[in-house]
Amino acid sequence: MTQRIVIVGAGPGGLATAIRLAGRGYQVDIFEAADRPGGRMRGFSLGDYHFDTGPTILQLPRLYDELFASVGLRFSDYVELVRLEPNTRIRFWDGEYLDLTSDTAAFKAQLARFGSELPAQFERWYIEHIRKYKVGYEPYLATPVRTPLGYLKPREIAAALAFRPWESLYDHFKRFFHDERVVYALAYQAKYLGMHPTACSSIFSLVTFLEFAEGIWHPIGGFRALAAGLAKAATDLGVTIHYNRPVKQVLVENGRACGVELADGERISADGVVVNADFGHALTHIIPPHARGKYTDQKLNQMEFSCSTFMLYLGVNRRWDELPHHQLYLSATIRRNDPLWAKSAILDEEDPSFYVCNPTIVDPANAPPGHSTLFVLVPVPNLRYQVDWPAVKQRYRDLVIQQMTKLGFHDVERHIVVERHYTAETWRDEHHTYLGAVFNLIHSWSQLGPFRPHIRHDGARNLYWIGGAVHPGSGLMTILEAAKSAVHFISEDLPLDQPIAIGR
Repeated sequence: MTQRIVIVGAGPGGLATAIRLAGRGYQVDIFEAADRPGGRMRGFSLGDYHFDTGPTILQLPRLYDELFASVGLRFSDYVELVRLEPNTRIRFWDGEYLDLTSDTAAFKAQLARFGSELPAQFERWYIEHIRKYKVGYEPYLATPVRTPLGYLKPREIAAALAFRPWESLYDHFKRFFHDERVVYALAYQAKYLGMHPTACSSIFSLVTFLEFAEGIWHPIGGFRALAAGLAKAATDLGVTIHYNRPVKQVLVENGRACGVELADGERISADGVVVNADFGHALTHIIPPHARGKYTDQKLNQMEFSCSTFMLYLGVNRRWDELPHHQLYLSATIRRNDPLWAKSAILDEEDPSFYVCNPTIVDPANAPPGHSTLFVLVPVPNLRYQVDWPAVKQRYRDLVIQQMTKLGFHDVERHIVVERHYTAETWRDEHHTYLGAVFNLIHSWSQLGPFRPHIRHDGARNLYWIGGAVHPGSGLMTILEAAKSAVHFISEDLPLDQPIAIGR
């Protein structure tokens, strides 16, 4: 018996889930509101300048290799990746900088500038994380979430305790490195989660380790090309992607998801529905009230959502080939860990930390010859915190342009050909992101693992979530792992009589 699965949204999680389901023999239809795949990753163009939106960092290429191999395909036939060196340049409030690189010998030589004992400390940290990866990645990040009691296995607990998982990411690195600049440089991955290192669990030091061990990569053609490659693989496996077909509501009858109603009124029947839309937006807009389960408005108001981002997308008539692909400026403000500052709930209008992506140096086709595209990201409050963006956005844009000189982007203003900016309101209105919280639910202890929303929705049978809200969390790497878990649960609930065996 063939089971039909409808997926709401062609973001990376929806596409990865579709690929795995199709490989097993499910009939899969994706309904996407936009005219192209990628969800928040779909990007846009301004004339001859092409911009990524959403993620700009790709980790663990082997996850993509494994996804494609599981259905008999080769990832390299669909997407070309290039490895970046250095991974990221971190520039500090005092003007010093540190290049994070997978060349650990070169990295230790840099660390010696900050303290003669730091290279040996890094070696100790790295060796510890080889063990931490073996203990932590597979049981906690790469397998379906368990109940809280399911994590109380004596052997796993004994192995994990050695790594002090109760520490914050800041305290973890402070144990190894006395220089606060190095601490923040190695803990900056907390920003992938929209969090401050003092509020983020030390378990995420695994992300830092994986970037040292396996590097950071860029898909040629940008993350738009990654989305297109995932979509092409899905359609090659028989998935039908319906573009420009927004979903108005998930249909739930007798406690079971049975299809979707589109914005034009058409109803599509299904045996199961996977929601790849933003969690908070979907709950308040496309999940019927009687099927929301415990996620009432009151519950949503109690949950903690990440910061938002102010984005500048600049097409400029020059290049900065001497500057790295990824750069991050850490202002002294990052050392403020009082609650509102730590969660980026206050708009820093004096010296904000920010990130710049300079992809044209490795991917020149995104701009005319001799020109560049630049993406600038500044953490800002989500929409729970009042910022009058119509009044603020122009002067904030001007401040960010001035800040760019701190990363070597001088005299940017007079080279701008095209530009666009996003505020928290743009993320809400154009990308349907709840509260403009681009990193979704934060990864506090009360929202980790079994305490995050479950892939199986609790308000209706055969209704599933995929994306940054569910375990193991936000980010492409973790969403790909979640797709494996989603297919695991769907296969349990809606088994096929004779699943098709493809790949290995």
